[in-house]
Amino acid sequence: MKSEEFIREVDEELQWERLAKFWQRFGPYIIGLAVLVVIGTAGKVGYETWYDKRVQDQARIYAAAEKLLAEDPVKAAQKWLELAAEGEDGFAALARLRAAAAFDKGGDREQALEALRKTVAEARDPVVRDLAALFLAQYRIDDDDPGALVRDLEPLTTPGRPFRHSARELLAIASLRAGDRERARTVLKEILDDATTPLGQQQRVREIFDALGGSGERVAS
Repeated sequence: MKSEEFIREVDEELQWERLAKFWQRFGPYIIGLAVLVVIGTAGKVGYETWYDKRVQDQARIYAAAEKLLAEDPVKAAQKWLELAAEGEDGFAALARLRAAAAFDKGGDREQALEALRKTVAEARDPVVRDLAALFLAQYRIDDDDPGALVRDLEPLTTPGRPFRHSARELLAIASLRAGDRERARTVLKEILDDATTPLGQQQRVREIFDALGGSGERVAS
């Protein structure tokens, strides 16, 4: 036998011996890990199936509440609140927003406000949270303390916030109610100077601005 072949065979035997010792020591753990991977994969598939069914069930409840809305808004609102209590975050937030609108339609303003407050407090999505805060301010605009409204609306008007245009309009109205006419004119001017303000809102704000003594011409940017 050539020396190279002998050396290679010895190396192979040593390698197999090391592998055997390694397997003897760690084999049970490797098998256990493989079993866990299989169980984990099966569990993931099972969870996804359960989750899909859960979402479908929530969608059916949501649709049933929509159908009930015209007939009995308060009952529809209660169904949405039940869904919000058990649903996933997205469904829960949306259900609370719909519940608030339904309670308001049914004449129960306090329940509407409560649903919106809960959405502001619990929604994980900042867009949903801002929308609920905006609706909450809109529902309070005629009756609540205007100073508190101004404080709650100001964070919603900062650059980058998704509903800043509507929030600024409400802020101007709240400032008027608080007796701060100059602040209201300043905010309205900012809306008119902002090229990203929707056209319909520009026209509406223009009327309010002119009524407060603003120029009849478009405010320069």
